[in-house]
Amino acid sequence: MFGRGTWAIFGLGKESLETFRTILEDRAIMVAASQMAASAITRYSSADTIGINPFSGPRLDEEHPVGLDHEPELARYATSEPEERSNLSLPAEILDCEGYGVTEAQFRLHPTIPWYGLWAVSNEWKDVSDVASIKEQRSYRLLDRPYKFLQASDKKSVEQDALGITAAVRKQVPVLLDFNDGRVYIENTNMKLIYMITVRLRQLGVEIIPVAWTYPGRPNWPAEILNRLYENTEYQRDFQKRAEEATRFKASEIEKLEDRGLESIVANYFSMTQLPSDLWIGISGPAQIRLHDASPPIAVRAPTSATTLLSMTNDAKVLSGAITFQELVSAISKKGGEYTFRKDLLCIDLNDRINLTDIGAAMMRGFDMSAFRKDILREIRQTKEVPSIEQFWSNWLHQMSNAVRTIEATFRELLDIDGKQEAGILPMKVPAKEAVQEVVIA
Repeated sequence: MFGRGTWAIFGLGKESLETFRTILEDRAIMVAASQMAASAITRYSSADTIGINPFSGPRLDEEHPVGLDHEPELARYATSEPEERSNLSLPAEILDCEGYGVTEAQFRLHPTIPWYGLWAVSNEWKDVSDVASIKEQRSYRLLDRPYKFLQASDKKSVEQDALGITAAVRKQVPVLLDFNDGRVYIENTNMKLIYMITVRLRQLGVEIIPVAWTYPGRPNWPAEILNRLYENTEYQRDFQKRAEEATRFKASEIEKLEDRGLESIVANYFSMTQLPSDLWIGISGPAQIRLHDASPPIAVRAPTSATTLLSMTNDAKVLSGAITFQELVSAISKKGGEYTFRKDLLCIDLNDRINLTDIGAAMMRGFDMSAFRKDILREIRQTKEVPSIEQFWSNWLHQMSNAVRTIEATFRELLDIDGKQEAGILPMKVPAKEAVQEVVIA
């Protein structure tokens, strides 16, 4: 978190807040959902699991581990059905252990706004050894030859003797819950893992709502937005000149422009467009360009390559690209003079993978807010105070929510969508049971 990454977004039922708060105070439920229990199940049963830790304790289960003699009992309790747990009891050594998150305070990010944060921890039971090297070692010692030179029967005996070393492989994913706007943010791209996290959240009383980026009547809206931006780009001559220079000189041989702002534009983007809102959007690689309607897309990374391809035919179009939102900021130099500079606000990859419809997630791939880190570091230098962990998380959630609203509004504006029409990240429409039955019968 706090850097470039990919976020899966879900809707969140605001009315489930009270249920969620109640469950956070329930030790019996929270210990079963915890990473402390999940890691015990993985070690005891060699099974893949997922558990949670509070945002301020990413490895809380390791800071305050439950005793090894209690792991089997904890694993059995956590894997039992919720109805069965009411008839089971755990010893105080487990329930009172500080190795898992319990109480609302451990997960809340803001004293007055219903924002919450946690770590979802995936535990996979995997072979962590290099089995190939083990087989090679056995072949050398037992048969005096490399493994690939063994007979089939000898290979089989070596493989049976070459047992690997298994262990739990741990991965951590930050999860943010905004009950104010009704959104859940999960920083991950793995569809299976994202789904498992939503299952865990539902077990904690959270209502998860499938959503998708939706702009009605615009099936190819990502490409439409990119091409509308490109058609209105400024600095077109400067982009063309830099692309021509790139065909004749090495990157180190190209003379940089005296105007540092313009140099930054032509060096990093192949399009830069000013919006009516006074924001600017630049398009950069990785991108995909199509020369003709029937031709396959061409992947490019260098901005100059994109410029060259787009000027080759009249039908050339941008299919995907990374877009960066900027604003022009005025400042006073140390000498007292006024100057302006471009400030990056946020960036996101815009392509046809912006929705994971199979699990109902709207995606923000390649998302970053570079100004976030700079602004906080500047504030630390000025105030000589470091924000709390809660403030780091809550500030990120606050600014990411604002970024999503900016993206939604900008896309609506670029597509000329009527203000009364719903557009942006919207709940996915689920067919009625009758309609589903009709489709199945047909």
